[in-house]
Amino acid sequence: MALAFTTWLITSDVTPEIALRSTTSEHEWELSWLPDRPLSFEQAVSGMVLDEILSDPALADGELALELAAIRAGELGTTLREVVLRLSIRMAQRDQLRSQENLCIPTPHSDVNAAAGPVTSRPGTAPAAHNRCLGSRQCRCRPQATAGRA
Repeated sequence: MALAFTTWLITSDVTPEIALRSTTSEHEWELSWLPDRPLSFEQAVSGMVLDEILSDPALADGELALELAAIRAGELGTTLREVVLRLSIRMAQRDQLRSQENLCIPTPHSDVNAAAGPVTSRPGTAPAAHNRCLGSRQCRCRPQATAGRA
């Protein structure tokens, strides 16, 4: 577990969450998973450490980790329960985005789709012409068999 610091950003090698310094005040920070609370630099670090504690399944002593996590949550003015809920929601949102990114959505490009004609599909279904562009380098389309996999 390690945090990386720049003038504007705190990142982690364990979690995709970040802390970002405010553009309006050099003393105000925001956590990606707690965006509605302005924080001090020290609180932003605590929030990142807290996220790392909860994100590392290899911790030797789970009870100690939970105790430390509760202390860090208190430093943010919240409870461990709220933190776990917020981080769980963030994970679900990332999973949903990954799932959507794997859907087959052809991009317009002249060498394939223009020759094939317009691509039409019903709302909520994969585009009808997705197989037309699988060989194209410019197409970001994936076969339906991979939809939903990360």
